[in-house]
Formats: sequence, structure tokens, C-alpha cells
Amino acid sequence: MKLLIIDDDALVCASLKTILETDPQVKVVGGSGREAVSLYRRLRPDVLLMDIRMDGLTGLEAGELILREAPEAKILFLTTFSDDEYIIKALKLGAKGYL
Repeated sequence: MKLLIIDDDALVCASLKTILETDPQVKVVGGSGREAVSLYRRLRPDVLLMDIRMDGLTGLEAGELILREAPEAKILFLTTFSDDEYIIKALKLGAKGYL
């Protein structure tokens, strides 16, 4: 399974990279929502795990762009916020879930 993880927090990316990149199919990438869109287009992962709140283009905005182009995309949002508004919007966009 190809898993792409996008988060703009360097510590989160470093931690996930340490844990998950022992599998060559997992790519942990730090960056922005814009980078998520271009990386999704290029890598076509089985699952995209993406931070819901990032500077510039948010995870929600990036997810909306990705799902507009690829409605079959499996996106899970990663968040430390328990704000129902984010969760509801993510699920309405077509995300498969959130952590």
C-alpha cells in the first residue's frame, strides 16, 4: 500500500518518518497543501493522510481540490483539534475519516 503523509509540522513529519518509512511504500512529506495536491497527482497513493490545518492552502482546501480531480481518492485527515466544524467539513468533502 502506498501511503502519502503531508504535514507542515516538522516534528510531526520527523516522528512519522521514523515510525513509518521502514516500509518503502510509505512516503512522509513535510509541506503545504499546495504540495499535497501536486504530490497526489504525481504519486497517486492508495491513502493520503494529511494535516487538516496548514498555512497557505489548508488540508481541507487541498483535499477538496484533490477530490474534485480524483473522487476515488482516499483521504484521511490528521488533526489535534476536536473542532466539530473541521470534522464535518472534511467528511462532507468526501474524506474517508480523520485521526
